[in-house]
Amino acid sequence: MRNTITRRHFLGTSTLAVGAGLFHIRASGQAANAKLNVAVVGVDGRGAGNLAGVAGENVVALCDVDGARLAAAAQKFPKAKTYRDYRLMLEQKGIDAVVCSTPDFSHAVIGVAAMKSGHHLYCEKPMAHRISEVRALTVTAAKEKRVTQLGTQIHAGTNYRRASELIQSGAIGDVTEVHVWAGATYGNIALSAPDAPIPKDLDYDLWLGPLPYRPFRKEYAPFHWRHFWQFGGGTLADFWCHFSDLAHWALELSHPLTVHAEGAKASDELVTVAMKVRYEYPARGNKPPVKLTWYQGGEKPALLTEEQKKQWGSGVLFVGAKGMLLADYGRIVLLPEEGFKGFVRPKPFIPDSIGHHAEWIKACKEGGQTTCNFGYSGPLTECALLGIVSHRVGNKKLEWDWKTMKATNCPEADKFINHDYRPGWKL
Repeated sequence: MRNTITRRHFLGTSTLAVGAGLFHIRASGQAANAKLNVAVVGVDGRGAGNLAGVAGENVVALCDVDGARLAAAAQKFPKAKTYRDYRLMLEQKGIDAVVCSTPDFSHAVIGVAAMKSGHHLYCEKPMAHRISEVRALTVTAAKEKRVTQLGTQIHAGTNYRRASELIQSGAIGDVTEVHVWAGATYGNIALSAPDAPIPKDLDYDLWLGPLPYRPFRKEYAPFHWRHFWQFGGGTLADFWCHFSDLAHWALELSHPLTVHAEGAKASDELVTVAMKVRYEYPARGNKPPVKLTWYQGGEKPALLTEEQKKQWGSGVLFVGAKGMLLADYGRIVLLPEEGFKGFVRPKPFIPDSIGHHAEWIKACKEGGQTTCNFGYSGPLTECALLGIVSHRVGNKKLEWDWKTMKATNCPEADKFINHDYRPGWKL
């Protein structure tokens, strides 16, 4: 059974979804100093970090398909009810908000169900595994008026704010070119035999969730699933939402016109280590069109010196009419450095964050909006997944119609755009 958002349904909700970052969210009806009742799905790894981020609230439910991990988390939150199946957890009365920290492929089924059940949602990045799932999350958040936040925690730091202010105030002039690269590597893992013994504490069928059954390999869970197309999207899916977030924020980018991946032929199972993806974004008001190039697997922009390539394992390079800006999570450099001697940076005008989780908690209680709500983070995530689609259809350049979720020149892309769930699972 193929589950997709139909064109009629999307056209009827697209205006709502696009404006998801603009309307005033309905709060939970709680006083600002009251505590939220929070349920957490996925309690170790990033889940442990997110649990720490909401630990000051009432953690009333914990859910994980791994019994040992669930038991360890329950020791820290003894008042929380515990579940292996998130569907049973969502039946618990009194939950205000849900944190989803599971693998990419189960974000959508959990997130959509949580929001339709009346709960606000914090979701780890990327938002989902397929573009159709991301769109379903975006549309549902807007329709149900839920407070949402994507787990791009770097967005809450000061460095991205100062970099965005420099770009938006014209420090390097109009920007027409951006280069983004990530040093992480996926796809270089050795495979053991399939049909490995399933760990006794892991409910493998629940871990697979909506995906078709496949024999277990010990590399799949709990962590190395990111190396496999079936479960994740490698470096692009894992780090685009962190690094390209700066480009999208500073330049107010959204949906690209074209996407073109370059690299070796994609395998059927392991994600690709080295890849380049070129994106073309339209003009936005008086801002010119932008070409963004993504690099993974070792290649970096030719505009960097050899010394800069050594010093910047990951980064974002903006190319403007009057110079360049190079940044990562904690550094900003204006280039050429001699050309910016004596330059006075603008007075900060983007307010500092109270904290990535704190933003979400505050908005859940009081109404308002978060900085990485799904109205912003949906298009950001779709761009990452579009690069994967272009790569998996043979590195074809895709002409993208975001309103209909179609690569208009490549009908074979549909199978990588839309999700395909096993019977019994749907959004």
